[in-house]
Amino acid sequence: MDSTVSAFSLLHPTLQQMLYKMQWTELRPIQVDSIHAIFTTDKNLIISANTAAGKTEAAFLPILSLIVANKTSGISALYVGPLKALINDQFERLERLCELAEIPVFKWHGDVGSNKKTNFLKRPSGVLLITPESIESIFINHSKQLVNLFQSVSFIVIDEMHSFIGTERGAHLLSLLSRISQKSQLKVRIIGLSATIGDIELAKQWLIPRDPDSIESITDPNEHKEIQYLIRGYSDETSFHEGKLSDKELRSSLTKDITHYFHGKTALIFVNSRRCLEYYTDTLHKYLDRQGLPDNFRIHHGSLSKGEREDTEDALKSNRPTATFCSSTLEMGIDVGNVSRIGQIGAPWSVSSLSQRLGRSGRKENQPSVMIVFILEKASKKNDIIERLHPELIRAIAMSELMLAKWCEPPQSDFFHFSTLVQQTMSVIAEKGGSTAEELFRILIEKGGFYSVTKNDYIQLLHGMGSADLIEQDKSGVLFLGLEGERIVRNFEFYSAFTSSKEFDVISGRGKIGSVDLVPDLETRQFLILAGKRWEIKEIDFKKGKIFVEPSKGGKVPIFSGSPGPDIHPLVRQKMREIVASDFIPVYLDDQAKDMLKEAQSSANKLNLHESNFLTDHGDTYWFTWTGSAKQRTLLAIGRDYCGFDIEDCEIALKFRKAHPSNILDAYKKILENPPTEIEIAGKFENLFQEKYDQYLPKELLIKSYAKKYIDINSLPIG
Repeated sequence: MDSTVSAFSLLHPTLQQMLYKMQWTELRPIQVDSIHAIFTTDKNLIISANTAAGKTEAAFLPILSLIVANKTSGISALYVGPLKALINDQFERLERLCELAEIPVFKWHGDVGSNKKTNFLKRPSGVLLITPESIESIFINHSKQLVNLFQSVSFIVIDEMHSFIGTERGAHLLSLLSRISQKSQLKVRIIGLSATIGDIELAKQWLIPRDPDSIESITDPNEHKEIQYLIRGYSDETSFHEGKLSDKELRSSLTKDITHYFHGKTALIFVNSRRCLEYYTDTLHKYLDRQGLPDNFRIHHGSLSKGEREDTEDALKSNRPTATFCSSTLEMGIDVGNVSRIGQIGAPWSVSSLSQRLGRSGRKENQPSVMIVFILEKASKKNDIIERLHPELIRAIAMSELMLAKWCEPPQSDFFHFSTLVQQTMSVIAEKGGSTAEELFRILIEKGGFYSVTKNDYIQLLHGMGSADLIEQDKSGVLFLGLEGERIVRNFEFYSAFTSSKEFDVISGRGKIGSVDLVPDLETRQFLILAGKRWEIKEIDFKKGKIFVEPSKGGKVPIFSGSPGPDIHPLVRQKMREIVASDFIPVYLDDQAKDMLKEAQSSANKLNLHESNFLTDHGDTYWFTWTGSAKQRTLLAIGRDYCGFDIEDCEIALKFRKAHPSNILDAYKKILENPPTEIEIAGKFENLFQEKYDQYLPKELLIKSYAKKYIDINSLPIG
C-alpha cells in the first residue's frame, strides 16, 4: 500500500473529511512519517525541515485525530512557541483545522485579554498555544488550577526547538514541561519542530536527556532547493557611527546597492545589531527622499512596540512590496508572506543562522532561495596585519561554504543553568506556598529539567539563595520565599528566565564616551574602539554598570546592542584558515569581494601563514590560533593569568606584546605539562555574571557554570 494512502487511512474520518474540504491532494513526506510514528509507536519526535515544509501539520494532523477519537476533556495538547507573533500565526492555521474538527483552540500570551483567559480557565480544553513565560505565569498566578489544567495533556509540541537549545530560555522551558508532565495523568509525548539541526543526537539529548532513544527523528527527504547566492564586498565603505548622516554616507555604494536589490521588492535584510538596524533604515529613508523615490523600507526588531512590529508584519503579508531591515526576530517561522530575497549586512553569527535566514525566501514551490550578503571592511592598512586578511569577508565565505556543504553547528545542551534553577526554585515554592529541599530536588532535578545538577551543588545553591533572602526556612525544614524572593516573584519580569542585554557606560577622564553590551570577554586589560578612538579597560564596576578606560593603541570594535551571538565554532575558524591559505575563489563573490579575497590570500602568503601560525611584527608576536571562541578564550587566559603575557584577543589570532614565539611556546608547553582545570581558569575571570540570577549564586557555582559554558582546555592548538 502507498505510504501516503496508508497514513491518510490512519487519520480519524473527521480529519479525512477536513482535508478533503481544504482541497489537500497529498500529504508531504514528513507528514506521512509523522502520522505513522504517532499512531504506530509511543515515541517522542523531532521533525526537522526548512520553513514552510509543513512541520506544524505533520505534528497536529495525528494529534487532532487522536483528540477527536479519544474525546478527552481538558487540555489535550500544548503548542509552545518562542514568539507571540509566531503563536498568532500558528493560531490562525490551527484554528481552521480545529474548527473543522470541532476542537477548541486557545492562545495565551501577554497580548491576550484577561477576560478571555478567565473564561478559558473555567473550561480548559482542546489545544493551548502558549509561550514559556506564560506557562510560568500560570504556575505562579493559577497554582490551584494546575491539576485541572494539565491532567489530560498527552502531547506537547515545541516550535522552533533549535532556538531553545543551550539557552536559559530552553532550560526554563524544559523545567516547565517536566512540571506539566508531573501534573498529567497520562503519558506525555514531546514533539520538537525545528530547522535543520547540526547533530540530531545532541538535540535528542537536550530534549529528553534521560531517554534520548525514546525520540524518533523525521527529516524532509525533499529538502533540495535552487539557491541564488551572492557576497558583495565593500572596502573603505563608511562604517556605522552615531550622529548625523554625511553626504558621503548617503552616496555610498552600499546605500545604492541596497536600493538596487531591494527597492520595490518584498524582502528581509538582516543586520547583526539593533543600533545598526536603526542606522541603515535611517540612511535608506534619507537617500530615497533625496532621490525622490517611493519608500518601501521598514524596520522590525524586539525593542519596537507591538503595534510597530505588527504594522511591519502586515505590510510584508500584503500585496505591497515591502523591504524590511530586521533582527533575528524575523529569522524564525513567522508568516511574512512571499519573501522574494534576503539581505545580510555583515557576516552572520553562525552557519545555523545563515541557513535559517536563507530559508526565509523561496517558500513557494519552484521558487529559488535568494540571498545577498554585504561585507564591509576597512581598506587594509599595510601596518595592520589582521585587517590585511579581511577577516569579516573570510568568515562570511567560510560560513557560506559550510552551509552549502549542509553543515551547521551541533547544539550545545549540557550547561548547568544554575541561574534558571534559582528562578525555578522560587517558582515551585510560590506555586506550593512552601516546599522542602527534598521535594524541590525531586521536582526540579530528579524528575525535572536540571538533570546534571548534583545534590551538593543544589545544597550550595539553596544556601546562596538563603543568604540573599530569596528563601527562608522554618523550624520544620519547610522553605518559603524570603522578602527579596517575594519582591522578585511579584514582578512580571520574573516570568522570564533570561534578561535582555545589559549595557555598561564607558567612561574616560573626560566623562562618558558611550555604552557597550556586557559580554563574556569584557575584562580589565582588554581593549575596545568607541567614538572612533581606541581605549584600554582599566576598571569595571559591575554593580553600577560602568567601565573606566584610558586611551590606548589597541582596540576592538564593541558589540553594541542585542545578543552578542553564540561563540564561533572551531570548524568555522579552521575553514577560514583553509580559505585564506589557498587560491580558492568562490563563484558567488562579486568583483570587489574577489579582489578583497585575493588581497587576503596574497597577504597570508607573504606572511607565510600557510606554514607557520606565528608572526613577529615590531617586537610583537601574532599567534594565529584559528580556533573557536571557547578555546581562544582559554588560550588567552592561560597566557595572561598563568604565563604573565600582555595579550590582545584578535579573534583569529592572539597578539603578544614584546614577546618572541619561542618564549610563548615554551611558556604554554610548561603550563600545559600540568595544566590548570577549566574551573581554575574560569576563576581568573572577573566577569562571571552572564545570566539573569547569577548574582544570587555562590562564587563556586558561578565559576563552575562559566567554565562549562565558556572554557575549553581540550586539544588546544599549541604549536
